Amino acid sequence: MRRWLVAILLLASFASPAAPPRLASITLENDFMFGHDRHYTNGMQAAFLVDGEDLPRALRSLPPLSWNADPQVVMALGQRIYTPDDLSVAVPEENDRPYAGWLYLMADIRTRSAGRVMDHFLVSLGVVGPASGARQTQRFLHNLNGARRPMGWDTQLRDEPTILLGYERAWRGVLEGNLGAGVRYDVSLRAGGALGNVLTYANAGAVLRIGQHLPSDLPVTHVSLGPPRDGYRGAPQFGWYAWVGVDGRGVARNMFLDGNTFEDGHSVRRKPWGHDVQVGTALVWPTTRIGFTLIERSREFEGQAGSDRFGQLAVSFAY
Repeated sequence: MRRWLVAILLLASFASPAAPPRLASITLENDFMFGHDRHYTNGMQAAFLVDGEDLPRALRSLPPLSWNADPQVVMALGQRIYTPDDLSVAVPEENDRPYAGWLYLMADIRTRSAGRVMDHFLVSLGVVGPASGARQTQRFLHNLNGARRPMGWDTQLRDEPTILLGYERAWRGVLEGNLGAGVRYDVSLRAGGALGNVLTYANAGAVLRIGQHLPSDLPVTHVSLGPPRDGYRGAPQFGWYAWVGVDGRGVARNMFLDGNTFEDGHSVRRKPWGHDVQVGTALVWPTTRIGFTLIERSREFEGQAGSDRFGQLAVSFAY
């Protein structure tokens, strides 16, 4: 009897391959590690890999979900906080960016994943303004660490619903090689853009990774003006890598600088071109990833004294 039971279990294992793991990715971005408390000052996002079959059939039949080329979809909830340089005044200076908060829901869908080419489509709905809860979040965080209390949140951007559509194509490992002792390197390219009342831009970038047992993902998360994209999908074995990346963009719309779409309010003169330089490291396991990245962002508006710096901590795990 025992032999029959073992045989049945073995047949079942061959007939029903294991489902891909359900993974979550928590991303925290903040400028505190550089001693700053200004501009893009805090971001939080929780992203979850969701089986496409678990979504309602009516929803799966609509674009962009109907274009999905992967059994899983990334669903995320996030919040971002933007403040001027001087937090001590009730009304920001004319040449200083406005207070603003953004609360959003996002779905990231792989529309192509063939060979070295990967296409992503992003759709996000949210709200900018007091309804984002950014004022309350920053006040809570500042109470925790004893930082100064921002005085100008009464001047923040007004409530406005947001919609953001994004597309990106990535070319993974266009250059790769072996450095010896099990250490390899690869270079990946990406290009895309976003369209919406909150952000409209086009971007292109490149990433160099060096490490052991490099997973098939791009770096820990996609760092750009828009939300972090593409949740971690696991790796076959333990590995590590360090990476450096550059991302350049042309910006046609940034509500956090340009102000509300249909209401007058505080705004600054946006620079149409910008770039990021990113340096990071990551440890990966089959169902876990821990990554830390430092980002330097070029000046985004006229009158800005210098570039901005912030850090990103990203942790992925099975749930």
